[in-house]
Amino acid sequence: MEERTSPDLLDTSTFVTWAKLLGCSLFGIAFFLTPFVYEGSWTIALGVVSNYFSSVIGENMKFFTCSIFIVGAVVSVVYNLTPKSLSSRLPLSEKFVASHWLWTLLSVIGGVTAAMTLFQVGPDWVIAKETGVTAYIDVAGAIFLLIGLGCLFLPFLTDYGLLDFVGTLLQKGFHKVFNLPGRATIDTLASWVGSSSIAVVMTNYQYKQGFYSARESAVIATNFSVVSIPFVLLTAQVAGIESHFLPLYGSMLFICILCAVVTPKLPPLSGFKDEYYGGREKQLNENVELGESRFMCASHRAIKTAKRSPSPAQSMNKGFWSMIDIYLMMMPAAMTIEFLTLSVYYNTGILQAISYPLYLLLEALQVPEAQLAAPGLFIGLMDQFVPTIIAGSISDPFTKFILAGLSVTQLIFFAETAILIMRSAIPLTITQLISIFAIRTVIAFPILYGIAHMLF
Repeated sequence: MEERTSPDLLDTSTFVTWAKLLGCSLFGIAFFLTPFVYEGSWTIALGVVSNYFSSVIGENMKFFTCSIFIVGAVVSVVYNLTPKSLSSRLPLSEKFVASHWLWTLLSVIGGVTAAMTLFQVGPDWVIAKETGVTAYIDVAGAIFLLIGLGCLFLPFLTDYGLLDFVGTLLQKGFHKVFNLPGRATIDTLASWVGSSSIAVVMTNYQYKQGFYSARESAVIATNFSVVSIPFVLLTAQVAGIESHFLPLYGSMLFICILCAVVTPKLPPLSGFKDEYYGGREKQLNENVELGESRFMCASHRAIKTAKRSPSPAQSMNKGFWSMIDIYLMMMPAAMTIEFLTLSVYYNTGILQAISYPLYLLLEALQVPEAQLAAPGLFIGLMDQFVPTIIAGSISDPFTKFILAGLSVTQLIFFAETAILIMRSAIPLTITQLISIFAIRTVIAFPILYGIAHMLF
């Protein structure tokens, strides 16, 4: 049972609380969730502001992005390769000490190759337009602007009661459709408006607290850690199909819902049991208070969250440090995986040889530029953005749409979510993750193929 400060909804909060609940949440909805036509294309306010800053920075973007990678490498060396007794006393050590040595290695590689790209010094396979420039300047610039602005203003959507309100309203239906606890809606919404990594972290935390079983946590982590709205917008931009942002986003929602219904009924997810972490008993009770409507319960929970929420300035300060953490600790490693994947794709025939059966399939289906597109069907397992980059190098919008759609629906990728899942307490193995990736791809591809036929 939740405590109530007053039986009357209007007496549960002050004017300031209502101002935060309505004002901040409405701003978040307007900034992140409200699509509109701008200069002939569908977009959201985040995209418009990001494009504005991109045009202002212009050619200087390379100094902005590469400097961040270089600083990230220096920070990784200072905080992770010095004695722990010293690094633990450095400022912000709790933010900058990597949880795994691999992240430090990738950050150092990223700093060195980004510097080589910036000054155009080194072998062509590092500094070329298709590899170093794409990963560390072009794509990184777009991602940094979207993620930076997203981190700054995301608390307006998450900290002031909106997620509590929507999540509570959706609890009953969520359980009926997906056989999952209603609070899983919060994980989904967190990734929807933030990032899939946030949802994985939330799912792991709730599994360890006894709110989710092993089955529930595995299903949620692999099916509801969806990509965020800003990422879908970025995907459409890089793939060159900005005018089809809404069809792309609608396709993602449909496919992800279908996958969430189908994949838990198939191995490996069907083999998981409703056992709780550490052998503990189930800790979750989602029953609405007797005599109270679900709407009133959702309203009370939203107001309770808004009442204890920080000021907008404090929220933006929290968002700023979240941005710094992503800039210096996550993005260098993620973009280095992307750089290495692109280097293999453009400078060797390995991925093309592996994807030859897929090339034959695409040829049989008369997909344009099938040879270029074939590796994009599975390369998203390493980094979900690489299929989008491949799509950007393809001229036919039909193929662009399919690859962009795969990049936002496959969800399992080792540059971020797969590593987070494997490092968590959620009992999923690398083999199981690859199997789930394959199942999602098999489900998504024919749907995207059909939608592309209708659009183009």
